[in-house]
Amino acid sequence: MITLYLVCLSFLLITTDSVLSKPQYLFSYEAEGWLKLHKFPTTWEQAFLRCHYEGAVLASPLDLRLVHALRSTMAQNGVHGHIFLGTHNSHSGDDFVSVEGVPMSDMEINWAPQTNPDVSGLCLTMAINGPSQYMNVTSCKDSLPYICYRKLNNSTMNECGTFDDAYHLNKRTGSCYKVHFDKKTWYHAYEICAAEGGHLVVINNKEEALVIKDMFPVLPSDKINKWEQFHIGMRAYGNQRTWVTLNGERLEDVFNDWDPGQPDNMSGKQHHATFIRAGTLDDGNSETKAKFVCEKSPKVELFEPSPLQYSEISGKAERY
Repeated sequence: MITLYLVCLSFLLITTDSVLSKPQYLFSYEAEGWLKLHKFPTTWEQAFLRCHYEGAVLASPLDLRLVHALRSTMAQNGVHGHIFLGTHNSHSGDDFVSVEGVPMSDMEINWAPQTNPDVSGLCLTMAINGPSQYMNVTSCKDSLPYICYRKLNNSTMNECGTFDDAYHLNKRTGSCYKVHFDKKTWYHAYEICAAEGGHLVVINNKEEALVIKDMFPVLPSDKINKWEQFHIGMRAYGNQRTWVTLNGERLEDVFNDWDPGQPDNMSGKQHHATFIRAGTLDDGNSETKAKFVCEKSPKVELFEPSPLQYSEISGKAERY
């Protein structure tokens, strides 16, 4: 089900490519940062990773203003049941800490009755009860909605509509790209690109193929492997192996220069396209870990523009 959610999310991001998309993270004055509620339930670890990939953290009740902001976000979205917070005791059964390393003793905690936090492997949750909210604990392996939080700092949004400076706009294609050199499976790469507001690169033509080819690391000639690959956004469907991009485009309408003898569907498990150093396509196994390229429209912004400057917040903190 998580894969289905990611497919739907990526499709929404892709189909809004021609217009300025609605930001997913909304700025909160109380939180002094951005909040995003994920309604689709998942485990605590998956929630932690999703927030991390989006450039945020799994929110914790660090102070009363942030607690109020979390509660407001839940109420505005009609979520009154428990959500995961970013506080856990998976490092030590005796110590609850936030993902930022803040001990629970320094947080604003309003416990539900009969809560027993003295068991390891627990994660903090929050629910709305009338005009207030209360915290409880549950197994980190449960599945719950969650809220991601990014605190306002001195980072600035770049021309790619992101705080991630690893994205660079290419004037020839009009798209932004980020190369991930940490190898992942196709599905994990897909998840990361979607979380960053983009998708696995879809190579539309020979010019874009040359752009992507130049993203391979420069190596001495005796170290070059023509089969070095990037995961890309195209896969085969059905027994007829119909190749379709993540944008829903047919193979004949995009770059389709296969390496000689490819696709060969070796071992019957090569259902996802890769782009190899030779500048051609190959079919690959989705479970093979490889580098990958994320493509993002500069019109897609995950975070709405901040009405505050970081200097306003930092200056206020200095006064107190």
